[in-house]
This record gives sequence, structure tokens and C-alpha cells, in this order.
Amino acid sequence: MSLNEIFLPEQQEVNTQVFPVIYEWNGSNDLSTSVAWFEARAEWIRAQLLQYGAMLVRGLPVDTPDDFEQLIDRSGFPRMPYIGGAAVRSSVTPGRVLTSNESPSSEPIPFHHEMAQVPNPPAYIFFYCDLPPESGGETAILHSNRVYQLFQEADADFAQKVEEVGVRYIRIMPEEDDASSAIGRSWKSTFQAQNPEQAEAKMKELGTTWEWLDNGNLRTETATVPAIRTDSRSQLKTFFNSMVAAYTGWVDTRNDPTKSVVCGDGSPVNGDALLKTAQAMEAESVNIQWQKGDVLFIDNNLVLHSRRPFSGARRICATLCPE
Repeated sequence: MSLNEIFLPEQQEVNTQVFPVIYEWNGSNDLSTSVAWFEARAEWIRAQLLQYGAMLVRGLPVDTPDDFEQLIDRSGFPRMPYIGGAAVRSSVTPGRVLTSNESPSSEPIPFHHEMAQVPNPPAYIFFYCDLPPESGGETAILHSNRVYQLFQEADADFAQKVEEVGVRYIRIMPEEDDASSAIGRSWKSTFQAQNPEQAEAKMKELGTTWEWLDNGNLRTETATVPAIRTDSRSQLKTFFNSMVAAYTGWVDTRNDPTKSVVCGDGSPVNGDALLKTAQAMEAESVNIQWQKGDVLFIDNNLVLHSRRPFSGARRICATLCPE
């Protein structure tokens, strides 16, 4: 049994490496046998992700979310709860698998590192294609070191400032999930709380400040978190933040995206620099066109992801890993 490397026109080159690396499964059609192959190569998977940032595997006998859960569990990746994220998601398996962002299919989801707005974001995020869309719905990815370079080109002074002072994120959350919004996750779901007291306890742990609004909504402001990080393994600088995502995409009836992110010292961000960076990011992204059974492994420290609009049904499942 083995993986055969394949190449697609949409791949790019980042720091002399192909991005992402893509493999086709050339082995048993038995799930248990295939999972055992990956179980024996847990460190190899991590090494691949460090080298390339992302790895797409096609042709695996992974037919259900439960199969996907077994593959990730047996590959040695611990489970992580989804606490602090903005997207509306639902549990698919009792253990670890969630739906991807459930916002309307007409809405694009901007590039982001998963949960970059919280103090302890996941180290990895993995996706599984249970049902590919009729059209569109690609998951687009970008290497964060390249985005850091583009950000420097857009405004070197502003890039230096946020590297020094970090950023904070401001969001108004509804009491119940709002699936019409890409950031419609309620404060109950965000903090896995049944009442305000439980939510406040979670926010204290995260260093988040808050204000309860008269209509039951909750205004939150995160602790200051880094905007530029140096990956300790590769020593690459990364654009590890949600500035572009917040400034261009955190919009609904409750939120103004231009007010959703500030510098760590409380001063406004440079919106023009963020818009220039966003435009450059689009030009260099890689669009993953989903096929049934695809598994996409992403090193969340090195790679940003997004979602394109789509038509028809689409079911992409996700799971988070702390290390």
C-alpha cells in the first residue's frame, strides 16, 4: 500500500515547495487496513504538513464522517472542542467531527487561520468531503508566510506596528445561532454556555471583556493576541491573524466589519493595507475542488483557508486538533 503523488494545474510553489502536496491512495479499499497504514505513519503526516503546509489525499475508502473520525483518531491527533469560534457549526459525530461553516451558500468566507482570534488556536484543522457541491464551493488555501510577504508589500510600517502590538477582535453575538450569517455563532454556542454566568466564566478564562446588550446580544472584545507569529519549527513568519477576514467579512445585522478589529493598543487598523493584502491573497490562492472522500490535512500554524460560494447541496466536515 502507498500514496502516489499527483499534480494538478491549480497547485503553486511556495518557498521552493509545491503547495499543497497532493496524493492519491494506492492501497486497500478496506477502511481498517487503510487506517492502520496511516496510524503507523503519524509522525510522517506531521512532517508532511510542516514541509508543505497542507496535504490533500484522494481515493481513500473514507465514506462517512465516522470513517473520517476514525482516520484522524488513529493517526494520533488529539481532539479539541470548538470554543471561541465565530462560525455556526453542528456536531456530526458525538466525538469530534463538525460541519464546516454553515453560512448561506451564496456567501464567500474570507481567508483565515482557524480561531486566530483566541489565545490558544488549534494546531491543525482537517476537512473531509462527504458531499461535493454541484458547482463552486471550493476550499481555497494560502501559505501564511507568503501572505506575510504580501502584507509587508502593502504597508511595511503598519505590518511592523501590528507585529509589535498585536490585535483585538470585536464581535456582537446573538443569543441563539444565526445561520444566515457567516459569523452568526451565538454566545451560547461560542462559549458552550447555557446562561450568562457560564459564558462570563469562559470569557474570563480567555481574557475576553464583554458587555450585555438590552436585546440579549453580547458584545465581546478579545484579549490582545499576536498578529504576526514566527513558527517555532520552521522559523517562518506568518500572517497569523483574522484581520483581513474580520475587516472584509465580519458583517451582518449586528456587526460592522470596519469596527471588528483594532490594533492591540486600541488604535484603528489600516483598512487600505488590509484591502490591498486581501486582493493579493486572492491572486495567489489555491482552490481545492472537492471530490467525494477527499481528506484535506492543514497545518493551521502555516496555512489559511476560505470557502467559495456554491450551488446545490454541499457537506464538508471538519475536525480540530490541539497539537
